[in-house]
Amino acid sequence: MFVYTLALFPIVIFLLLRYIYSHWERYGLPHVKPEIPYGNLRTVVEKKESFGIAINNLYHRSSDRLLGVYLFFRPAILIRDPQLAKRIMVNDFQHFHDRGVYCNEKGDPFSANLFALSGDRWKNLRAKLTPTFTSGQLRNMLPTLIDVGSKLNDRMNTLADEKTVVDMRDIASRFVLDTIASVFFGFEANCIHNSDDPFLKTLLQVNKRRSFVDNIRTSGVFICPGLLKLTGLTSLPTELINFVMEIITHQIDHREKNQISRKDFVQLLIDLRRDASSQGEQALSIEQCAANVFLFYIAGSETSTAAISFTLHELSHNPDALAKLQQEIDEMMERHNGEITYENINELKYLDLCVKETLRKYPGLPILNRECTIEYAVPDSDVVIRKGTQVIIPLLSLSMNEKYFPNPELYSPERFDEATKNYDPDAYYPFGVGPRNCIGNRSSSRCTGVQNWSCFIAFQVQLPRHNSCKGEVCSHQRRTYAGGRFTHADRAQKVSGVTIDCDV
Repeated sequence: MFVYTLALFPIVIFLLLRYIYSHWERYGLPHVKPEIPYGNLRTVVEKKESFGIAINNLYHRSSDRLLGVYLFFRPAILIRDPQLAKRIMVNDFQHFHDRGVYCNEKGDPFSANLFALSGDRWKNLRAKLTPTFTSGQLRNMLPTLIDVGSKLNDRMNTLADEKTVVDMRDIASRFVLDTIASVFFGFEANCIHNSDDPFLKTLLQVNKRRSFVDNIRTSGVFICPGLLKLTGLTSLPTELINFVMEIITHQIDHREKNQISRKDFVQLLIDLRRDASSQGEQALSIEQCAANVFLFYIAGSETSTAAISFTLHELSHNPDALAKLQQEIDEMMERHNGEITYENINELKYLDLCVKETLRKYPGLPILNRECTIEYAVPDSDVVIRKGTQVIIPLLSLSMNEKYFPNPELYSPERFDEATKNYDPDAYYPFGVGPRNCIGNRSSSRCTGVQNWSCFIAFQVQLPRHNSCKGEVCSHQRRTYAGGRFTHADRAQKVSGVTIDCDV
């Protein structure tokens, strides 16, 4: 009997897989033929493409509004119509309330953050955290950004004097980490000047790890949530959870015991805990506080670093745009006698256009995802999206489609100028759109703008004399770039500072 059971087992598995991978055929939706057991992600498993590029390639294999795909064992619908995508995220949000990513509030508290929570749990937390990102809070955050920008300026002056090869992406990353440490974790780090800073070293060590278990974690969180539940793995490595918990526990205990107040994200969480206790409500646990603080590291570190790096990358290859931005910054500084305020930074309209164009060509997230929570009849179609179906919006594909953005490979900040607007706004949402858009979108854009302003206020960026990088962007992952180094620096004749030969 055992022998027969053993012989039948692979047959049962094979039939089960065939059933799973015939989902869209039975559903009657145009689809890309899957491969067992990869679905449509074989190139991702083989590390030939990133997930975002794989989705982009699937996008270009069809002209249908809706395309059935398989994320390993999980059927999903690729939304190729930007108007429908926007409608799903805004007008018909009630049908697509959740993201459908891994969240295990009891067994893995760090997974229960604002990004992953669903239903009323998400709605209530979003309402509580929103005050952190008002215009007033952004105004309060600016002195911190300027202070970190000053440290960046000092570091770049030192590097210019040394005239050594410098990885500009590394400098941008350190700027972002110092900003996140101060604004969200509530303490002052020194990543820009100190390569041995504990905050920098710990996060770099974790980010460099790419073990089999780490790959399961990443896939489980975003692609196959059932995978983490099946394996019993947590969404983050234990040592990283302990590291973040130690920082946040110390910050909260120290401030509550000593009645210390600081204008940052940790303080908001402390105030929320105090208000909940005084009203007899359940307060956020330390784990919940730490999980949401760390979320802003995950959401902001790589995306802001990439936005800064790619803005420098594009401007160094577009001297006309660079000259226009440099002139705008110089004129603003002269107008206000070198004084930097929230209002003065807002005068840098062309800098804002440059950041927008960077986010179009190199979106922080190549896709947006939603899960159908109430059965949805697709407008102008006989397709009904069933509850529980994962929906993918290919952000990178839409933003690089000539139909919506003429000459998409051209870096043209002017396309976002209201006077000469030359794009389809329904296809542009780098931070998402609707009730579940990125809560920190304005702070992220401000961080990117201030870092680039810090570079251009004292330095002129230009390509190196012997340019080894022609500006190609690695096709493995659009946010990976070739080069990224200051290779030489000369003192400029003009008073404003230094000319840096920049390969970014």
